Amino acid sequence: MAWRPNRYLLEGELDNTQPGMVTGWMRFAGLDRKVGFELEGNFHRDIRGAKIRFRGDGSADDAEAESFMDGFALKQTGKVGDITTGVPPSDYLVGAPYVEWYGDENGRVVLELDPEQVEVVGKPIPACESDPISREEQAENMAEFLTGLATAMNVPAIAVGGGDPLVSDPKFSHWVVEQGRIVGEARSVKPADHGMSCAYVRLFRMPEMAENGHIATSQLRAKTNGSHV
Repeated sequence: MAWRPNRYLLEGELDNTQPGMVTGWMRFAGLDRKVGFELEGNFHRDIRGAKIRFRGDGSADDAEAESFMDGFALKQTGKVGDITTGVPPSDYLVGAPYVEWYGDENGRVVLELDPEQVEVVGKPIPACESDPISREEQAENMAEFLTGLATAMNVPAIAVGGGDPLVSDPKFSHWVVEQGRIVGEARSVKPADHGMSCAYVRLFRMPEMAENGHIATSQLRAKTNGSHV
């Protein structure tokens, strides 16, 4: 479930030479200006610390482009998903270039390219000098994205993580996090003393045991923006 504007991509450049940040631009048929990027995160280790330039198969005179791209933000902010050429030492072996981000305005966006469409500019950081992209963190990105959709539609969301699917109820405002993994959700959260909060907590592995009680505030993460309360 994503916005996939592959057909309308003309060209672009993304830059990860500043650690923890991906900036750049893209041009799409149907838009009269470049789309700018300022995303939190990094490329995968195959291209981390470098830039990528790419071209698409879009045609500037595509009659359907304007309608499809209507509402696409000209400034894309948010979080990096998986951005990789798809070959080792990538941590997400898709076998081809893959560009994904979670935008504040347009949600999850995915571009799937052919190897000959992408040029790596500069020298990536040696793989041994940086950590792999966290699959748990990417699962949280997806979970937060699906929760936003669920809240807007008032239906349960299915957040697929590294293990069993997690069924999220949009009425719950917070994730419950344990050792960096989402293990449940909470609602009716109120601050208490000594670093604790009062909340109605539901753990995914034991949904029948949901109850009101105290929980460490550090274990709660707001679904809206991923920050700790």
